[in-house]
Amino acid sequence: MKTQKNMDCDILVIGAGLAGMTAAARASDLGLKTIQIGNSSVLIFASGLFDLLGVYPIDSGRTLTNPYPAIKKLQNDHPCHPYSKVSETQINEGFQFVMDFLNSAALKYHLPDSMNKNQTNNNRVNKKILTSVGTLKPTYMVPETFSKGCDIHKEQKNLLIVDFKGLKGFSAKQAAAGLGMKKGEVYTLSIDSPEGTGDLNPVPLAKLFESKAFIQKFSDKILSFSDKVDMVGMPAVCGIHNSLEIVKELETKFGVDVFEIPGMPPSIPGLRLKNAFEKSLSKSNVTFLSNSKVVFDAMDQDHFILTAMNDNFETRIRAQCVILASGRFPGGGLFAKRKIILETIFNLPVFQPKTRHQWHQLNFFDPKGHMINQAGLETDDTFRPLDKTGSPVFENLYAAGSILAHNDWVRLKSGAGVSLISAYTAVNSFYKKTILNEK
Repeated sequence: MKTQKNMDCDILVIGAGLAGMTAAARASDLGLKTIQIGNSSVLIFASGLFDLLGVYPIDSGRTLTNPYPAIKKLQNDHPCHPYSKVSETQINEGFQFVMDFLNSAALKYHLPDSMNKNQTNNNRVNKKILTSVGTLKPTYMVPETFSKGCDIHKEQKNLLIVDFKGLKGFSAKQAAAGLGMKKGEVYTLSIDSPEGTGDLNPVPLAKLFESKAFIQKFSDKILSFSDKVDMVGMPAVCGIHNSLEIVKELETKFGVDVFEIPGMPPSIPGLRLKNAFEKSLSKSNVTFLSNSKVVFDAMDQDHFILTAMNDNFETRIRAQCVILASGRFPGGGLFAKRKIILETIFNLPVFQPKTRHQWHQLNFFDPKGHMINQAGLETDDTFRPLDKTGSPVFENLYAAGSILAHNDWVRLKSGAGVSLISAYTAVNSFYKKTILNEK
């Protein structure tokens, strides 16, 4: 028999991806009683990089150095895009908040140079990060363990890229191929798997880096290059905890700069993000209900009544505000039937192509993209979902993250930015409109 209980909160956050975690973090920071429902393991698929806007115009495929002029153009060209609902100040504040929150959990991140009175956002530019497949990815906020590898293609320094035999999704030679025009020498080194033969999982490998003995063995294999190179790049597996300290220890042993390179999931930087959010949110008394199905029951005056259910518990929740950060199809926020796309909790109207045959182009790499990637919830300027008349469906229901419409985030390289900015803005909007007014 399931245990049944009742709970009340100011904000219920549905979702535990980047948008959900940001919403819960901001709500707890404002002193709001917060309940969060979701599965935070989705963050293991995150690269750990926080993109703002990496490509625009979208069909050009050209990567951006300075995202802010492009954001202004995007706002003019596409007034329904999520970035068209926020100001540059809100964007700056959102990124700063998330960086400070993660720093408080001992996960250090790096933003472009902070502005002073003589600077504008034109001084805040994207960095290019070398990936494991040899591409240079534009991104905005990076883990401190990645920072010395930013714009490495411009550096006139000799570089060693290291991989581990059996570690899938990371090839030193393939990564080096992306630096073909780089000034300076690029060396590669493959190290035998510490687990023996066969496939090597990044999680146990990262745990090995938390051992002093393993770090010493690893360092001994690199030392022969110390007089040839100025920098060492390696897979992002330098520990699950205390990764920055591990990188600094490697730098001391090598005598050169060291940086991590993002690889394929499961992602150790994503796992670090998960742990950092959970660590700080647990200290902020956010109640987390894991792996629960959520059902919207009714409105009780101006409060939402929902039920969260799993194998052991059935919790009736009364919430003044709901932040819907349930994601798209993989997260279960959207569900595609044969001819229609549905929102799964409140049955909200979903912006989508008129017919199913318009969902996808025949060519997977069609420069026009696929219209299904624009599907999602349309909102007002505070991210409240709209009904078919263009009015908010509920006074205190907000949406954030990938469930929002008009954001082809994979091609725009804007996923993390839209997630954290929409979540941060939605919580602020509720707080200013409702909580401050009550005070």
